[in-house]
Amino acid sequence: MVFGWLKKLKSGLSKSSEKISEGIQKVVKGKKIDEKMLLELEDLLISSDLGVSFSSQVIDDLGKSKIIEPTPKKVKEIIQKKIKKILEPLEKELDIKSKLFVLLVVGVNGVGKTATVGKIAYKLINNKKKVGLVAADTFRAAAVEQLKVWSQRTNAEFFFGKEGSDPAALAYESIQKAIEKKIDVLIIDTAGRLHNKTDLMNELSKIIRVIKKIDESYPNEISLVLDGNIGQNSIKQAEVFKDICNINSLIITKLDGTAKGGVLVPIADQLRIPILSIGVGEQKNDLIDFKAKDFSKSLLDLD
Repeated sequence: MVFGWLKKLKSGLSKSSEKISEGIQKVVKGKKIDEKMLLELEDLLISSDLGVSFSSQVIDDLGKSKIIEPTPKKVKEIIQKKIKKILEPLEKELDIKSKLFVLLVVGVNGVGKTATVGKIAYKLINNKKKVGLVAADTFRAAAVEQLKVWSQRTNAEFFFGKEGSDPAALAYESIQKAIEKKIDVLIIDTAGRLHNKTDLMNELSKIIRVIKKIDESYPNEISLVLDGNIGQNSIKQAEVFKDICNINSLIITKLDGTAKGGVLVPIADQLRIPILSIGVGEQKNDLIDFKAKDFSKSLLDLD
């Protein structure tokens, strides 16, 4: 029996796994390992957003392997083991130990950041945690309203300010109220106006600086949300946010609507930032804890 979350993962990654599996079938079936086959396979892996560095490593491994008659399954198993080896050290779970755990969620507009905040809240509340949501993107009324809807869907406490109010002041006040209400986890949803990097940098830096006045450990976690649809451009976004604040973890969204699921590999390989969760749908339970073994097998369509 396939667990519900594993079934969701396989379904969510189906576009990516179909592209890779069908490509490997065409390149490998009935052929011997030679330079032409290895070049075709390398092109396939790069076009599947697995990255140049990773793809060349796989080709080196295959070239050195003693497989006389490669089959699509054998080749997929070699790739899967390589992906697992890279990603396994980067698995991460939220380590909620402090009286109030503060999670700051960052990312550009349009990546599914606010929905991700709602899904994290749903998961935590299901695990018997009392959760609060802070609408710190105070300049976008739609973002505040969207988070309010998620707070109602998940029964989370909701903290918001007047339109255009200071996000740092709101975050500070929300933490104080959360402590009074004995909330376990407070999730702060932030703005993502990347077209003006200086303003965004100043805003996020101020939020972090101000909430540290309450407790030096705040925020306990800073998670960057990336859109799986944009492939290699995710790496550029991640590098921008790394310049702005100390990213502790990644959440990759919208993997159900893309054939670019392989992008997790170069992101992890190049940035070495742990991966917290991946999003494989729009429902509130469609945010899955990241597990390298399950991800790599689903990506290569292996049982």
